[in-house]
Amino acid sequence: MLHIHQRLRLYQFFADLFANPGPELMQKLSGGEVSAVSDLLGIEAPLESGSEMSMENLSELYTGLFVARMGGVPAPLYGSVYLDAGLLMGPSTGRIAELYRQQGLVFEDATEPADFLATELEFLFFLVGREEAGFKQRDLAAARAATAGQLEFLNGELLPWLEQFVERLAKVEEKTLYHWGAQALLLFCRQERDWLSRLPQSPALVV
Repeated sequence: MLHIHQRLRLYQFFADLFANPGPELMQKLSGGEVSAVSDLLGIEAPLESGSEMSMENLSELYTGLFVARMGGVPAPLYGSVYLDAGLLMGPSTGRIAELYRQQGLVFEDATEPADFLATELEFLFFLVGREEAGFKQRDLAAARAATAGQLEFLNGELLPWLEQFVERLAKVEEKTLYHWGAQALLLFCRQERDWLSRLPQSPALVV
C-alpha cells in the first residue's frame, strides 16, 4: 500500500505529464521522476525517461498524440470523446464541471474543459489532500468521506474512459514516454480503486 504522500506525488506527476508540457514537467523529468514513479509502482522504467528531450520536442510529441495530427488524433485527452460517442464537450463534461463546483473547487485560469485528463487527476489530488487533512485533524468521518469521493470518481468518471484512452494510444506504433505514462497511470488508478474499495466508506464527497 502506498503512503498518502506517495499517492499525492503520483497524482501530481501524472497531472503534469498529461498537461501541455511546461517547466515543471521538464524539471521532474530531468530530476529522475520517471524512475522514481516506476519504483513506486513496481514497474519497469521506459528506455527513454524524457530527460533527454527538449520542451520543444516533447511539445511536438504531445501535440501529435493528443491535439492535432494528420489523419486524426490518436488519443484525445477528454473524457467526453470516449463517454459521449466522440462528442467533445458532451453531457459528461457538464456533469464533471458541476461536480467540481459542488466541492467549491475552482481551477484558476483554466483553458481546458472539465473532463481534461490532467484536470481530473488534479481533482483526485485535491480529494487525497482532503483525506490527509481529515487524518491530521483526527476527523475520521471527513477522511472517509474523501476516500469515498475518490472511489466514486474513479469508478464513475475516470476509469470508464481511461481504459479506452490507453487502448487507443497503444495502437500507435511508435512507443514513447506517453505510452509508458498511460499504462502506468492506468495501473495506479486500478490500484487506487482496489485499495479504496476495501476501506469502510462514509457518504461520498461527490454526488
